Amino acid sequence: MKNIGRKKVSNMDILYSFFLLGLTSFGGPVAHIGYFRNVFVKQKKWLDEKTYIDFVSLCNFLPGPSSSQVGMSIGYYFKGFKGAVLAWIGFTAPSALILIAFAYTILNFENSISYGIIQGLKAIVVVIVFQAILGMKKNLLKDYYGYFLTIITSILLILFPSSLNQFLCLIMSGIFGVIFYKDQNEIKEKKINLSKINFLNYSALILFFSLLIFLPVIEDFFDSDLLKIANSFYRIGSLVFGGGHVVLPLLQEEFVTSGIIKEHVFLAGYGASQAIPGPLFTFSSYLGMFLKSGINKILLSIFCLFFIFLPSFLLVIGTLPFWQKLREVNLFSRFLKGVNASVIGLLVAVLYDPIILSSLKNLNDVTLVILAFIILFFTKTPQWLAVLILSVSGWAITL
Repeated sequence: MKNIGRKKVSNMDILYSFFLLGLTSFGGPVAHIGYFRNVFVKQKKWLDEKTYIDFVSLCNFLPGPSSSQVGMSIGYYFKGFKGAVLAWIGFTAPSALILIAFAYTILNFENSISYGIIQGLKAIVVVIVFQAILGMKKNLLKDYYGYFLTIITSILLILFPSSLNQFLCLIMSGIFGVIFYKDQNEIKEKKINLSKINFLNYSALILFFSLLIFLPVIEDFFDSDLLKIANSFYRIGSLVFGGGHVVLPLLQEEFVTSGIIKEHVFLAGYGASQAIPGPLFTFSSYLGMFLKSGINKILLSIFCLFFIFLPSFLLVIGTLPFWQKLREVNLFSRFLKGVNASVIGLLVAVLYDPIILSSLKNLNDVTLVILAFIILFFTKTPQWLAVLILSVSGWAITL
């Protein structure tokens, strides 16, 4: 990235700007990217359009929460590592604090919370995930190869659900993508000059892969609850391709299928996370309140939050300087096409189980899902307000 004409921005400018965005950015990662553009390109004029598009392009190719990574990229562009951290804290803190408070309420007052409210939250999750599938299908499935990988992935994961099979489906779909798209839109590749990459960038990528490989080994050796939690969230944060919604099946398989967290608690938190601004990855802070580790629950929530976002930090810092060159590598581009198609199949599988199977058990549940569908598909109701309406409707329908 060229530094010519870069505007001077202070640390407090970055923290304050992203904190305001963390309080007001409703609507998911695509909407977040629109908010960022309005603030940093149009209003503050910190970035030109081309530089901003470069950041968005990079973060859509990396695993992890794309909008949060765009924020990290902007912070890193102006103030290096410190700027990336400040951007992340500002954008993440509001939603993380709200979800921790919501989890605390469930932990201590679950019997006082209406069952109907929980059902309303679960109903909206059905429609939100369905919307995510339709949106990703429109943007990512352009040919029969993509549909084939999506269908095969969804069938395999419905029949044989496991975190290992999810990982294998992503990897194998990437390999098939390399094969299927070999003759499509080939571009003339240029040699990447690695000598111009800063040592910090090399070390960030080395640390990313080292933690991905060795954290499971260290966890087995020491048999520590904290290490197990760190490994789970770091691995999930490293494998989420296609946006924040994809974190749902990975977290569900890790903590619900294994019996660590109750299914209704998981889905209630996921539904609540749709009603608040900021990144969906802050759902990890909610889950941290229900895990056992021997340390304070709020500290554990922050610990979970840190480890699910850590891969994003390392990847942004490691790849940002040579993203322009990386985009010209055909092998990488074809691999990501296959992975993206598989991601949609992964979402289809989790829409069926556990979301539909646990959310549609009686006539009231069906009514709430239909109401959620009408509100989200046929009105311009903001998503946060739709969640509130469904929560109240769920409470009212059980009176």
